[in-house]
Amino acid sequence: MKLHAPALCLVLVLNKGNAFMTPSSKIALGSSKPLISPIMQMGQGTDNSFSNPFTAILEAFSTLKPPTAAASKGRLAVTSFIDAMNSRADPKELVEYFDDDVRFVDTAYYNPIEGKKSLMKHFYLNAGSSALSSFGPNSLATIIIEEISASCNGDGDTDISKVCVMYHLEEEGLPVTDSTAITFYSVKDNAITQVFDVTEPSSPKPGDSGLKLLKSVSKFIGDESIIVRGDDTVKSGRTAVEKYFDAWNLRDMEAAVSNFSDDCQMRDSQYEDAFSGKDEFQSHLFRVKDCLPSSFNFVVDDLAITPENVGVSWHVENNDDPLAFTRGASFYKIDARSGLITSGFEIPEKAPPKLGAFNSIASKFESEPVRYIPAAVWVAYIYIVFFSDGILPGANALVLEQRTWEEVRDLSINFFLVSPLLNLPFSPVVHPMLEGVFNLLLAWAAMFAGFLSDERENKPNILPVTPMVIGMQFLTSAFLLPYLFTRTAERDTQIFKEDIDGGLQATVAEWRPLGAFLGTVGTGSITWGFNARPEFGDFSERYSSFIDFLSIDRVGSSFLVDLAIFAVFQGWFIDDDLQRRSVASDDLVGLRNIAKFVPFFGLAYYLTFRPSLASCEDVIEP
Repeated sequence: MKLHAPALCLVLVLNKGNAFMTPSSKIALGSSKPLISPIMQMGQGTDNSFSNPFTAILEAFSTLKPPTAAASKGRLAVTSFIDAMNSRADPKELVEYFDDDVRFVDTAYYNPIEGKKSLMKHFYLNAGSSALSSFGPNSLATIIIEEISASCNGDGDTDISKVCVMYHLEEEGLPVTDSTAITFYSVKDNAITQVFDVTEPSSPKPGDSGLKLLKSVSKFIGDESIIVRGDDTVKSGRTAVEKYFDAWNLRDMEAAVSNFSDDCQMRDSQYEDAFSGKDEFQSHLFRVKDCLPSSFNFVVDDLAITPENVGVSWHVENNDDPLAFTRGASFYKIDARSGLITSGFEIPEKAPPKLGAFNSIASKFESEPVRYIPAAVWVAYIYIVFFSDGILPGANALVLEQRTWEEVRDLSINFFLVSPLLNLPFSPVVHPMLEGVFNLLLAWAAMFAGFLSDERENKPNILPVTPMVIGMQFLTSAFLLPYLFTRTAERDTQIFKEDIDGGLQATVAEWRPLGAFLGTVGTGSITWGFNARPEFGDFSERYSSFIDFLSIDRVGSSFLVDLAIFAVFQGWFIDDDLQRRSVASDDLVGLRNIAKFVPFFGLAYYLTFRPSLASCEDVIEP
């Protein structure tokens, strides 16, 4: 079904500056109500609606049936999910409201979430980033349902409920600014199969700025003369909302506004205030008409219809081609006696940049401000090591000096000193102290593999721990620091070895000799730097030549920076690692302090003597 919506005149501007106007919107729909329990909501606007005389008319003319038992079940499934969100249910419980193949569209993100497993990961990973991404650990927000509409499409076993919810957030009883949103759900067999959620833009609202921009570019978008229209009359036997869109599709503003009551209150989320009354709204429509490219089609994706209200989800096409980032949702109140629209609220999808991922990271900083430390160090590290001139010796990375690449190549060939110890013919001669520092650093980086239990199904990280540990073998602190400030906080007080993602990761993470082995590599690297390659002289001579070498070498001097960063941040893993081993914060104080404050060797000692993770096989069923 293709319709033109008046407020969609600004949809193109989504890709130009996020000024975007939509068809009508919400009025003051009454004061904020406390969250209604699922049982209470069943009786509100669902079963009671059957007694309304407008029901018979709606049954005769609407493409969807009025609320039925199936619609009520769909409504209950949705409100139960929202109730669970407000109760801070674990994501494992939240996803039980969804179908295995659910398609979850949160317009704060670029891509839809496909499948229950991916949705659970999203809830764990992005808690606090948007209203329907679950709440962060310190969030005080609550979802307050303002209006809800539910209807059913189908018969018998094929019944699919359509549920449209308009809501806002409150914290400690006070509304959160710019938090009104509309969500459209599809429900089948008591499981939610599809979700589309869109939230109003932040203040200040774009207002007429989008109209002005669109007016200047609309001549490049569509040409009235080449549009071939279908039916040129407003279709009968449809709800006032559908007639409104039909009329707008024909640019018949008088017919469009005839579907509204004289005292209607229309709220477009792109504007600060509502349009009060039919006359004011009509003036607005005519102003919009002058700017709307005729090639734009408003395509209705879903409807949720009851005698009292209509929920709509939609997207925009230009010459029958869908436009990116032009989806939206609307909620209208209907006067059951006259069938006219008394109020409406419309929200378009926000244009890029999408802030979901950014909000996810920001919420982690908000809950744990200490994350700013590794973040600041990382920014300074990247600039100083790779791009600065004069802070560290040698040329920056952009110069691409040949001697730098040769140095990296030679050190890599002598990785863990295997080649020189075996006297392999291709082993290059490198300053022994540089080799010692390099291999000590890589042994230290490899020790962080002992914390692979930091990644699990119920604790995903924005930057997965296994690739980050591998990356540390190449770019050390450039991988360690961003992992520290983006990782998901630990919540579990006991996990099992089987919880670690991947069998190989679990084996490596809990391999008891790991600390001793890498500690030996590190010790051997230090010994090598002091004693190997006698042609470099005694300690005094090789130390002096090493300092001279570092004075002109960016790679070697950056290794010393990495050693200092590792010494400072190795302890950041310890408390969480002991917590998931069921060790209380005041237990094993000695082991804890050694691991935190003794560089390298303290970490090797900790990995050797820390308590083992329990195995599911060790749990005795009662």
